[in-house]
Amino acid sequence: MADTQQQIAGDVAGRQSDIRAKLDELEAMPDDDPRYATVFNHLLEAADGLLTFEAQIPAKLQEPHRQASKRTIRWASLLHLAGAAVLALAPFTGQISWWWLIVAAIQAFFGAIAASTDPTPQTHRRSRYAAGILTVVTALVPLLVFDVLTGWFWLAAAAGWIISFALTVPDAPTDTSREKRP
Repeated sequence: MADTQQQIAGDVAGRQSDIRAKLDELEAMPDDDPRYATVFNHLLEAADGLLTFEAQIPAKLQEPHRQASKRTIRWASLLHLAGAAVLALAPFTGQISWWWLIVAAIQAFFGAIAASTDPTPQTHRRSRYAAGILTVVTALVPLLVFDVLTGWFWLAAAAGWIISFALTVPDAPTDTSREKRP
């Protein structure tokens, strides 16, 4: 995180010094110089670049956290998919019926959805919660399939799948470019 902050500070300082150099060049130049307009446009472009860069700073600061959230949801979803694979192989042992393949397919579906998510800087924390819930459901399903827990816990497993799905689905983009009219 400190490396990211230092890199951002260095980039901002470099852009500011570039603006200062262009401003000094512009101040030393007479208004009727033919290069005045060109230097002025370069100054505006540099200032616009700095403003654009500064608008991206919050996302750049969140990037290491977003990557950690991405790894967390990826590992939880792979664990969930592995649980689905084990559940799909269990009927071959004769310990459970073939109907449990439906539950294995549902578990694989939710694991695949979670594995394919790429959290945004705004929603990466929700991915961590989804990973935790998905891990609990991964442990809960085999206990339910092999009748270790009562059937009422299927409600918790279903709620866990739904909540983890809702947490991993990205938010709909909002259009903030339109001005509000009176």
